[in-house]
Amino acid sequence: MNELIPIHAGHFSCDGGALFSVIPKPLWSRVYPADENNVTRLTMRCLLVKQGDRNILIEAGVGNHYPEKVRQNNGHEETDVLAQSLQQQGLSTDDITDVVFTHLHWDHCNGAVLKEGGRLQLVFPNATHWCSQRQWEHVPQASVREQAAFYPEILNFLKNEGNLQLVEQEGELFPGFSVRLFDGHTPGQLIPLVESDGKTYVYTADLIPTTAHIPIVWLASYDLYPVTAMEEKASFLKEVAEKNYILFFEHDYYTECATVEWTAKGPKLKESFPFRI
Repeated sequence: MNELIPIHAGHFSCDGGALFSVIPKPLWSRVYPADENNVTRLTMRCLLVKQGDRNILIEAGVGNHYPEKVRQNNGHEETDVLAQSLQQQGLSTDDITDVVFTHLHWDHCNGAVLKEGGRLQLVFPNATHWCSQRQWEHVPQASVREQAAFYPEILNFLKNEGNLQLVEQEGELFPGFSVRLFDGHTPGQLIPLVESDGKTYVYTADLIPTTAHIPIVWLASYDLYPVTAMEEKASFLKEVAEKNYILFFEHDYYTECATVEWTAKGPKLKESFPFRI
């Protein structure tokens, strides 16, 4: 049986216009707040899946690879909050056996590597790291629009030193832990579906960044292929509603989990709530 535990990896900020793309601020600001500078607050909420001797961590946060200006612009600090969060669960970074990256953007995987004394080192030295083959092959071909989201030095270090395994297709990765592939945000985004206590939890990553992004046309400007993203979201959220999956949000600062209902106008937030064991 899978035991699920939210793991905090820090917070960061995002321009509201970037987070909600073409949706007018008078609409999105009703459901997701922004400050006087139009800045929204986001979080990096990893998910620990414990199954016997295996400790699987979904995502790894940002790490410590950035100059002060970058940290200020993105509203995050260099901290060891991820390690501290694991320690609160009685685990060290050495205890993590697997790290699953939904994709390879900086805020999802860079925290699996730290820079100490000018040298890179693995945060989870005993772990196998996982991402999709489609995403890995996409990185060197990324357009100028997306290139800044990837850090090739870190990714190559993970490939060479972190036992990085490439997932070729959808299906079960571990017992009760399967993955789906989505291409609208970035090619080959892996979305984990994890079974626990008779329920299915969906780790939404950037497929659905916040509860405010549940409506089909509410996309972030970071989605490379908006039409594909809308089609993928519509199809998947219909399944989520029909099968009563629980959405677990990586980036929603205010909401950990939610359920969805399907209406004549498409998917709609049914209930939002804190994660419950």
